[in-house]
Amino acid sequence: MAAHIPTRRSERRIPKILAAELSRPDEPVPKERTVTENVSPRGVRVTTVERWQPGTRVLVTFLQNGIRSEGRIVYCQRVESRNFALGLELQWQVQRWQMLW
Repeated sequence: MAAHIPTRRSERRIPKILAAELSRPDEPVPKERTVTENVSPRGVRVTTVERWQPGTRVLVTFLQNGIRSEGRIVYCQRVESRNFALGLELQWQVQRWQMLW
């Protein structure tokens, strides 16, 4: 019997704007400043001016308090003529979101 693969996100998204920096884990200099659109127990959606490749490892630093998390880009969608929306899957647990607000 084949395993069930969900076709939709099962976690609830919470609209939340948080300033953040994106970089590659092997590069010490931040690549881009951005803001979140929403958060979920396992990740965030951010807007960006740069196109990022799905599967790319990223380091996200939340500027309000310096919390950092490694993650990976799940998707990159063009949302405006010059902007993209990234879905980022993060490694840390939802309980830590409370520290951001």
